[in-house]
Amino acid sequence: MRIIWALDAFEDNKELNQRMADYLTHLHQTLQAEIEPLYLLRENEIVLPTYEVPAWVTDHSKTAESLFKEVLSDYNLPFLLEPKVIPHASQSHAGAAETLSHYALRTGTDLIVVGSHGREGFQRFILGSFAESLLLQSEVPVCVVGAHTTKTRSPKNILFPTEFGEHSKDNFRHVLELAKNLKSGVTLLHAIARPIESLFDLDTRPRIYNFKGQMLTLDQIIEHTIEEQSHRAQHWVDWAHKEGVEAQFIIDNSFRGVDELVMEAIDSTEADLVVMEAQSGPMSAALLGSYTRNVVRKSHCPVYVLTRHFYDKKEDRFVEPSP
Repeated sequence: MRIIWALDAFEDNKELNQRMADYLTHLHQTLQAEIEPLYLLRENEIVLPTYEVPAWVTDHSKTAESLFKEVLSDYNLPFLLEPKVIPHASQSHAGAAETLSHYALRTGTDLIVVGSHGREGFQRFILGSFAESLLLQSEVPVCVVGAHTTKTRSPKNILFPTEFGEHSKDNFRHVLELAKNLKSGVTLLHAIARPIESLFDLDTRPRIYNFKGQMLTLDQIIEHTIEEQSHRAQHWVDWAHKEGVEAQFIIDNSFRGVDELVMEAIDSTEADLVVMEAQSGPMSAALLGSYTRNVVRKSHCPVYVLTRHFYDKKEDRFVEPSP
C-alpha cells in the first residue's frame, strides 16, 4: 500500500502534524505501507515573470527540500520514504489539490493523509480549506486527521455510514478490504429518511404520507422501512462475515442529521475510523457539501473519504454476492 502524507511543513501546526505522525506510524506497522511525505511549494511566490527559470529558483526548491527534511526529523519516523517537494503555480487551494491529486494518481497512490484545522465561520472563509478542496478534487481516497482527533491508533472498529445507494456496494467492498488489512471490525450506520408528506393532512385522521405509491401513516412507513433496511443491512453483515470481517449494523429512525448521528455513533461503537461516502446516491452532492464536511471538522477519529472521482476511474463494477 502506498500512502502520501500531505502536510504544510512550514505552518505552525506541530500538534496536528504530530497526530498525523502517530496515526501514520500505526498504519505503517499494521499495513507495512510505503509513506511518502509531500509538501506543495507555491511556485508563483518565487518565480519571476520571465521565459527562463532563474537558477535561484531551483536553489529555493532544494532549500525547501532541505528544510522539509529538518521539519520531519522532529517526528522520528525512520520508515518514511524520501520527502517530496512539488512546485505548483496555483493561487488557490483547488489548484493545489488538483496538483496533488494528479501526482497521487500518476504514482499509484492508494491513500492521501492530510490534516485539517477544523476552522469555522469567518476565519475559515478567509483562510479556506485545502483538505476540503482535496476531498472535491482527489481521484484517490483521502483520510483527514482533524483538529479534534484524539484517536490515532490503528483502527479496531470502522464506522461506515451508508445510504445503500447506487455506489454503496462498491464502497462497502472497499471498506471490507480495508477492514481485512487493518484486522478491524465494521459497523454499518443507516439513517432512515423522512417520507414525503402528502396533501391529505386532515385533522380528523392520522397524517398520511406518499410511500411508494401508497398512502400510509408515518408509523406504518417507519415499520416497513426498518424491516426492509434491516434485511439489507443483515445481508451486508453476512457478506462481511464471509470475508472474515466482524460486522454489525445500526438503523436509525430519529430523522436527525446524518452528521449528528455519525458523531454519536463514533462514541457508542468506539469507532477509531469513519469511512464516508462522497458518491453513493442522489444525495451525494448534499452529503459532501454538508454532512461529510461537518464530520471531518468535528470527528475525534480520522475520517476516510471515498471521493467522488475515485469510482469514476473504476472500470469493473463489483457484483454483490448472492446470499
